Amino acid sequence: MVAMDVFDRFLFAYTIGTHIILVTMSITLIVLISIAEFIGIRRNDQHYLTLSERLTKVFVISFGVGTASGIVMAVEMINLFPAFMTLVSKTGAIALFYAEVFAFFLETISLVIYVYYRKAFTGKYTHWILSIFIALGTIGSAVFITMVNAWMNSPNGFNLPQFIATGQVTGVNPWAPFITPTTFAQVAHVITTTVFTGAMLVGTYFAYKYLRSKGNEEKAFYTKGLKLTGIVSIVGIILSGLTGSHEMGTLLTSQPLKYAALDLNYLPGTNMPERLFGFLQNGKFVWGLEIPNVQSLLASFETGIKELPGLTQFPAQDWPPLYIHTSFDIMVTGGLLLGLFLFILAIMWIARKNPFGSKYMLYAQGILGILALVVYELGWMTDEVGRQPWIVYNVMRTSAAANLTPSLLVPGLLIIAFYAVLIPLTFYFFARVFNSRSLSEDLSGKEPSGGVNY
Repeated sequence: MVAMDVFDRFLFAYTIGTHIILVTMSITLIVLISIAEFIGIRRNDQHYLTLSERLTKVFVISFGVGTASGIVMAVEMINLFPAFMTLVSKTGAIALFYAEVFAFFLETISLVIYVYYRKAFTGKYTHWILSIFIALGTIGSAVFITMVNAWMNSPNGFNLPQFIATGQVTGVNPWAPFITPTTFAQVAHVITTTVFTGAMLVGTYFAYKYLRSKGNEEKAFYTKGLKLTGIVSIVGIILSGLTGSHEMGTLLTSQPLKYAALDLNYLPGTNMPERLFGFLQNGKFVWGLEIPNVQSLLASFETGIKELPGLTQFPAQDWPPLYIHTSFDIMVTGGLLLGLFLFILAIMWIARKNPFGSKYMLYAQGILGILALVVYELGWMTDEVGRQPWIVYNVMRTSAAANLTPSLLVPGLLIIAFYAVLIPLTFYFFARVFNSRSLSEDLSGKEPSGGVNY
């Protein structure tokens, strides 16, 4: 029983961890497509218009594969955690899933018109406006799914004490799950970090292509791509830092146990140090670095709270795995490295220097783009593992929600193998489709034979 419970968690974590890469690409691509097309129209710049058209081809693949992967996710939620889905269907949280479906409809309909009826629009910005609707649908889907996760972290919309005591769902408010104590903080941080991560990944590809470019036209094209992803990344890292700080403050008030685990506070208290890496041994913090008073100063600045929680205030059986402290520290350290790179990038632009004229900056962009994805995945892992042993915080344990049937083992292993092949192949086709025509053909604005350049 315990083994299948663990397998269910691992399988879903693996699936969502790979699916989220596609989600990250889709959200970021539509943002970049819309910005590039707007700049191209505004400046009559064929480089940006071509960039928008090429990225649209990639987006179509990301949308298709991501949609199929989303179906796998939906099936797994029903099969792996049936008790959880039963609870969702009986409470107002089910409305969030329907809202996500409507956002998906908006994205799909707008995308079809945007791709296949480009020549039907005569207004200068009319076609571009459709990209806004695609973005609203794409980002809206992510927002509503994140709202579900926020509801899992701070459930509301029904009589919680009654459910815990009797298992009966009463007092349902279908609108309450749209606004929980953690909703704003989580949605803001997820969207900003997602766009940032995707921009860094696309920037990695542009840096690679720039390094391989032979002609001035190619270098000019990829330089503009790097400028676009660079500016989005700089804005993204600033917003990610601000929203991340706010989310830690929200954890302190709504999930104090998770907060204590992240900062490895064994005992509650004031004037708490910031603990970097290390671990607890017999209640003592060892093999790590402590910076006096910093944790308390940050918490007080964000929330005004001076007395910080400790693990000993909660039953040991409710503690999450304490390795989330290490994953959190790696995530923050990686974020600081990314911030330093983007700070240097911004300074070079302010000084009117071309940062991507330097091979070192191009190599750094390539490496740090991959690091951004690692940091992003660690963030999700830290959040989800930090809620354990609860699937719905303080309401339903994961072990009570899981399907313990051993027959799920073989299909689950096949899904793991399938995703291991799917993601690399998807990125391979991203690159193939992006470069399906020569740059000179695309810049000429001529359609290929067949008439549809997608």
